[in-house]
Amino acid sequence: MLKRLIDLLLRRHRHRSAAAAGWQVRNEALIDRLRARGVTIGEECVIFTEQFSLEPYLVEIGDRVAVAGGTIFLTHDGAAWLLRRRRPDAQHFGRIIVGDDTFIGHGCIILPGARIGTNCVVGAGSVVRGTIPDNAVVMGNPASVVGRTSLLLEFMHASPDTLDTFSLSPNERAKQVRRHFSLS
Repeated sequence: MLKRLIDLLLRRHRHRSAAAAGWQVRNEALIDRLRARGVTIGEECVIFTEQFSLEPYLVEIGDRVAVAGGTIFLTHDGAAWLLRRRRPDAQHFGRIIVGDDTFIGHGCIILPGARIGTNCVVGAGSVVRGTIPDNAVVMGNPASVVGRTSLLLEFMHASPDTLDTFSLSPNERAKQVRRHFSLS
């Protein structure tokens, strides 16, 4: 279901106005820069952050993944500093793997060693560590499973507050949203 939603968003995105086409070019340029730094990024991704730590080559992102702005991927643990007396050169690292068809909300922190499954939603501001199973909605600090993605998407699909405004201009979108919420 999340794959279908992401596919729909990408299809609509491709058919937007010339101004929106500029956004797509900027996203592709950002992905090219991240790949050049070593981040493994799948196909049809939308990424709004450049924060991929000092070891970007330890991050692997699947296909059709969307990452909101303010998200940070941390591939090392600075607490290794406390080992300096016993091991002066010690550093602790962890790979980060994000499965296909996943959405990561604004301002998340993805910690070393995190494994996020396929078809997941990570709520804004979450701190993710460990393994997140497929089809999970997670949120919080530390992030924990609060539901299933398939149920969240059914709820959103049926909600009267889900509006078909993605391909509208910002002005037209604002008019429709204001009208929907009875704002002047």
